[in-house]
Amino acid sequence: MHKTQLYLFLFFTLLSCKEEKELPCKEEKGFTIKSDTIELNIKGRSIYPLKYKGIYYSDFIEVKDEPTFIPKGTFCVFNKKGKILSKAKLIGYGTWNTGIYVQNDSIVFKEKPLMPDAVSYYWDKSKEAWLKTKVTDDGVFEDDNFYVYALDYGEWGAATIFKDKKTGIEYDANILLPRVYNVNGAYYLVTYTQVVKVTDPRKLNKVKEGFYYNKIKKDGLRVFDNGELGRSLKGVETVYKSGEEAYYYNDFPEEYIAHAFVYHDELFLIMVKGNTMYIARINNGTLEKVKEFKEGIVIGHNNPYRNAYLNEGVGFYLKEGENFKTGILEIKCNTIYLHYIKTKE
Repeated sequence: MHKTQLYLFLFFTLLSCKEEKELPCKEEKGFTIKSDTIELNIKGRSIYPLKYKGIYYSDFIEVKDEPTFIPKGTFCVFNKKGKILSKAKLIGYGTWNTGIYVQNDSIVFKEKPLMPDAVSYYWDKSKEAWLKTKVTDDGVFEDDNFYVYALDYGEWGAATIFKDKKTGIEYDANILLPRVYNVNGAYYLVTYTQVVKVTDPRKLNKVKEGFYYNKIKKDGLRVFDNGELGRSLKGVETVYKSGEEAYYYNDFPEEYIAHAFVYHDELFLIMVKGNTMYIARINNGTLEKVKEFKEGIVIGHNNPYRNAYLNEGVGFYLKEGENFKTGILEIKCNTIYLHYIKTKE
């Protein structure tokens, strides 16, 4: 009797461990879109939402009629059942910034992202407060071989830097704030208007370690006028391009890349065209539509490049007349989940 109970205990223990483990994606054709709603007892509209390790984080703003005034609101931590775990004052909204994002296993906010020595904050779970921290860098991707960070200085220029972890040598490309994906050993850099491929980062333009940060601290934004930077595309292969690079939202082409993901060693794009959104694959430099979103949602411009490899989702919105519905789009294998976030009006 005791042996039977022991075997049953071990069986269910192993079964529960198996269920908790992340299972590999099955080879399935097509994509499925599912939706659910997280209801929160809080006022405001979600902005800069993100999900990390199963927990949701977002600012919630209560919009005022005067567009020049900073709206009031709340930063909130919550779970998928709508239970509010923590609340604090609004952060990451009202100034030109990149909102909240994930870095080094923390939720971070950088006050002025154009400056390398800008004040930064991280969310302290135990104190339920934003605490100042040492200056964060601008990392957008990391694997065993390279650490990648990206700088954006508007009309002054941009740079995406691959730092070799073994040698410390840095290589750069003139690519504006990409989301970075490793597919079969090659790096795909995705912006709003193009996808480029870097087969070997060591073949990019070589620069001194910390060159950009050090020069910017010394010379300010004029550093991008220095010919030493090169604005190089050496070692970069264009895979898809929909138009010229868009430095401002009103410069976006009618059709642009809102997000990207990898499924079974293939890069897929989520495209926005007007008020429609669809999944596409790249076929010899052109797009092949795979599946269209019927709900009319649009992914917002809320800092996806910093969260591409750590965040579990990307924010979206749905406009219905004068009202907005917001939420987080999450991709697991071939299923796209639309987690709507409903608050008190």
